[in-house]
Amino acid sequence: IYLIDILFSFSLPSLSSHFSKERLPRCSQCKIARYCGAHCQKEAWLDHKRECKCIKDIDPNFPPDSVRLVGRIIFKVLRQSVCPSEELYSLSDLQSNVDELSEDMKEGLRHLAKTLQMYLKVEIQDVSQLLPALDIFQIFAKVSVKRDC
Repeated sequence: IYLIDILFSFSLPSLSSHFSKERLPRCSQCKIARYCGAHCQKEAWLDHKRECKCIKDIDPNFPPDSVRLVGRIIFKVLRQSVCPSEELYSLSDLQSNVDELSEDMKEGLRHLAKTLQMYLKVEIQDVSQLLPALDIFQIFAKVSVKRDC
């Protein structure tokens, strides 16, 4: 799976300095996802519709951004979609930093993995049924940034 589209679409509101957040149209169902216009919203729907169900189901609670990001990665892998930017980076290209994490950080990632399971339950009832390549803990370890203190 390639991540550049997931990461870009996830970061779009913060990257769009010429758009004010207030003027970006939102998804009419979950009211969370923002788009630069109707065309972009239509293009993103195949990737957003499963996330949208999860967001609506967990409301009023809202998961951390890292949980939403890993959820998007999982949905993208399961959909096996292909995008032009997928020639740049794949999930397998990312390095896991599990061996370098403290026990507290590992415990934090385990907590995020449990939060992800609750978040995804409306779309994926049993995460143990995911493809063996989708080790949720390892995905969190790959998308987490190791902070040197």
